[in-house]
Amino acid sequence: MTAAARAARPARSRRKAAAAVAGAFVAAALTFAPATAASAHDYLVESSPAAGSVQTAPLDRVSLTFNDRVLDLSGDGSSALIQVTSGGRHYETGCASIKDRTVSAPVALGPDGAYTVEWQIVSADGHTVSTSIGFDYRAPAGASRGEGTAERPSCGAAKQEARDGSGPASTSSPGAGAGAGDAVGLVVGIAVGIVALAAVGVVLVLVTARRTRRGDSQRPSRDEDDE
Repeated sequence: MTAAARAARPARSRRKAAAAVAGAFVAAALTFAPATAASAHDYLVESSPAAGSVQTAPLDRVSLTFNDRVLDLSGDGSSALIQVTSGGRHYETGCASIKDRTVSAPVALGPDGAYTVEWQIVSADGHTVSTSIGFDYRAPAGASRGEGTAERPSCGAAKQEARDGSGPASTSSPGAGAGAGDAVGLVVGIAVGIVALAAVGVVLVLVTARRTRRGDSQRPSRDEDDE
């Protein structure tokens, strides 16, 4: 085997190793970045009443507990929403309140039957998350029954606007969009940072491989030493 062939073999091996390391950096970045945003969404871990349960005891409050802190963007709980409905009527009697991971609202259930709890929150990552659960109600003997209302209670900014007569009711908070946008921007920034670090790692690996290859080409071969 010639000296040139012997020198080329380790150089090729190092180039392959560098390419493998670079590929690993990129794969890790692309895998981790979207997972950072997706895994950050809050999800329901516990509720009272439980989903699909039959409630036979008096109930004056519905509570939902999530896996992470729920953002209170408005400061008064109005960035969260809980609706408890049956037969087209609302049986929540007040606005939602937020305490760390738990969101709750007062209720006065009416006739026996199927009820739906619909909720909407701003999760810890700044994204709005919403869904619903259902339960059946069987009122105990002598329990008082709520009549329900055609509309849900006005809360937060909507309640103030309705009181002042300054405009139509709205549950949106002026600062809510900005707060959510900031949180989303933070997640995106983290993902971009991860990709940037991976790119720097690739460049370092390639530069090191090039320098090593250049040193090998300048090193005298064993055949030349023997001569």
